Amino acid sequence: MGQEGIPTTLVDLVATLDMTVVEESQTSRSVVIREEAVRFEAVPSIVMRTVPENVEERQVRELPSVDTISGAEIRTYRQYDVEDILFRSAGVSLVQAGQAGGQTSLFIRGMESNHTVVLLNGRRLPPGLAGLYQLEFLDVSTMESVQLTKGASSSLYGSDAIAGAIDLRSTDARYIEKNTFETYVEGGSFSTFRNGTKATFREGNVGVVLEAGHLETANDRSLSDFENGFFRGNVAVKLAEGVQFDFLGHMQESYLEVPGSSLSPTFPEMQLNRNSGVLLSPRFTIERDQWDFSVFYSYTENELEATRDALFNDNLLNQTGNEIEARVNFRPSEETTLTIGGGHYNQAFERMPLVPGPFNLPADFEFGYSSMYGQIDQELPAGFHFLGSARYDDHDSFDSKGTYTVQLSKEIEPTGTTIFGKVATGYKAPSGQDFIFLAPGIDPTIIAPEESQTWELGVSQSIFNDTGSVSVTYFQSDIDNLVDVDSLTFVNPAIVDTDTEGVEIEYRQALCDSLDFYANYTYLDALVTDGVYLGGFGGTPGDRLPRRPRHTLSTGLVFTSDNWSNGVEVSGAYERLDSPGVFVDDYTVARFFGRVQICENAEFYGRLENAFDLDYETTSGFEAAGFGAYGGVRIFLGK
Repeated sequence: MGQEGIPTTLVDLVATLDMTVVEESQTSRSVVIREEAVRFEAVPSIVMRTVPENVEERQVRELPSVDTISGAEIRTYRQYDVEDILFRSAGVSLVQAGQAGGQTSLFIRGMESNHTVVLLNGRRLPPGLAGLYQLEFLDVSTMESVQLTKGASSSLYGSDAIAGAIDLRSTDARYIEKNTFETYVEGGSFSTFRNGTKATFREGNVGVVLEAGHLETANDRSLSDFENGFFRGNVAVKLAEGVQFDFLGHMQESYLEVPGSSLSPTFPEMQLNRNSGVLLSPRFTIERDQWDFSVFYSYTENELEATRDALFNDNLLNQTGNEIEARVNFRPSEETTLTIGGGHYNQAFERMPLVPGPFNLPADFEFGYSSMYGQIDQELPAGFHFLGSARYDDHDSFDSKGTYTVQLSKEIEPTGTTIFGKVATGYKAPSGQDFIFLAPGIDPTIIAPEESQTWELGVSQSIFNDTGSVSVTYFQSDIDNLVDVDSLTFVNPAIVDTDTEGVEIEYRQALCDSLDFYANYTYLDALVTDGVYLGGFGGTPGDRLPRRPRHTLSTGLVFTSDNWSNGVEVSGAYERLDSPGVFVDDYTVARFFGRVQICENAEFYGRLENAFDLDYETTSGFEAAGFGAYGGVRIFLGK
């Protein structure tokens, strides 16, 4: 798993929230970080595509705007859906229309859901109708890590990364060293059954990673049955020393009953959604001491069949993407890494009515763009570190755009203090939802791309003899040309400007060798500054943007020993506006989790969700699940 000396969380039960020794300036000091040494696995950081993939150790340069959640942490907290683990990060809020499988909206620092790009091992996943890959379908139970960057990232990832990027990191078949096998099965409340399996193989120059999982549940609402399955595979062939070819595949398919809002007179409705997604991506890589090169192609497809709609708007929605990208990293010195890359990207959208009618018309659109980007990663004297990147995207249908990111940090080693700042721009070309519901006579190319300007400033401080850390970050984002719907026609485009700002506070502490604590708090002020948001149902200039809590909180405590662990996690959202003048109640929800190792290769585990059976909603009309109890067994071989 990974390279020699680099542990994987796949088979390491005790690699949870451990104390880790990091070498800094030839002086060893202990620091508490959110994950174990797998953070240094052979994968590039989401904000530093310059990091060579064959380097076994690298300095921790990530600012608080970048959060890496390891596989060990995922399995310690017993949360398998990506939306659950993302809520643990400061600056992130999520709203789900229902329960498991319900459409999930992600607001990073108050920006839109379709402003975040979702990647799997660096390859873009199909965006879906709303412009964001459906987080509710992403199972991360077998992942090595999930990386999240907050703030505009278009200078590296192009369109859609206006608010940030999420990179799901599965085990890389190129670095498999031995055969392993892991499987788990669990059941519990609401007729829930979940299982997952992961296997890795190494035979000569061939490495293989296979992952699969399945979830089915009746949920805690009427007519809300949900089934979801996925398969991921990565096969790598070593062609010569440092030269490899690998193929990555991801397939997902789901079935969901959609009863709608409990406030609707037709609730519960009989709607049914079937969704499937595909990613197929071959890659060629060369790795050398002073440079490395990679080129990959990706084909993506997302299909949604929506039937039994209450207004007879049954549709088949299809999106396909083709992407080719090449990148070279050059390291002229230990202090400097330079990157240059480029690619071509194509997106096609199609809406096919299953029940034709005057308000259910067919639509389709296709566009493409070519890109060039560069990045410099530079260590400077006196503890400074600079990271800068720039990109130009040449569109065939929309305005071409240039974007940049500038990040500077200063480490004061005697006091354990880091001061940091970042400025970035982002843009987003119109996505499927902007085309599919346009009136037939409207030319989609008249829609201007959305643009953002973001910046942040903060300080991070190690405390209590480096057993803990606290960071405070102020952020601000301006978004122009936000594409929305016209309040009169609902098929014409409308343009809105928004502004968000806030403060993130993050605290980590190892209370002792076996007890770890974390707490995150976010204050957010998100406003409409120009235009009419959501046809007036979301606000006019001066109104708060809906469904972005003003205050969010997440905190957890984990106790670990050699053969068992247990913990508690509490999260909440406060001052929540659902629409202008309509507030939903605050909530604070608790969960408990634990595991016990019964032998060298097996463990029992359990969790209690919404432990105090709180009655609450993440959005009005969509109640969250009540108290739920779940238990399972995990078996692992090849440790």
